[in-house]
Amino acid sequence: MKIFFTRRNKVMVLVILLVVVFFFGLKSYFKIDEQNVEAVEETKPLTLNWLSYDEGLALAEKENKYVLIYFYTDECSWCKKMIDQTYSNEEVKKILSDKFVAVKINARSENKVIEKGEEISEKKLAILYQVSGYPTTWFIENNHTGIAPLPGYVATEQFIPVLDYIGEGWYKNISFKEYMEKI
Repeated sequence: MKIFFTRRNKVMVLVILLVVVFFFGLKSYFKIDEQNVEAVEETKPLTLNWLSYDEGLALAEKENKYVLIYFYTDECSWCKKMIDQTYSNEEVKKILSDKFVAVKINARSENKVIEKGEEISEKKLAILYQVSGYPTTWFIENNHTGIAPLPGYVATEQFIPVLDYIGEGWYKNISFKEYMEKI
């Protein structure tokens, strides 16, 4: 049986070819979009991983990072503001995850921690660190040596230079004032 390519058959073949090309072209177009969507999803906001005192000190020693200890109380509005504004900032979270281990201590809690081989409450730990106001942020080295406390609420734009100053080890050689003049 002979197949005759009439004008109608030629048009049908051409339409089928166009549909096939269009379909595969569309499919590859959407694949590119899916890749772009995946790339956008990969840039999710960082989450700050607050650890207990014992876990934080152990991890800092293991990963050779500084320790940031955030002393707070549940009823402190400035503590909540610092969590909501300063610690939620993406740049702050990035610096903390790169250079620090973050520890959160409720200074009114009876939760137990180990300090120098002794089991004490978080409340007692705050007293040992001489915390008298909230919030207070303490920076310590991974060998448990204290660097400095930072009392009170600290806004993001003031906190980032402090994190860089300590996280990059500048505090070992120059004062914070000299550091701020340098940057």
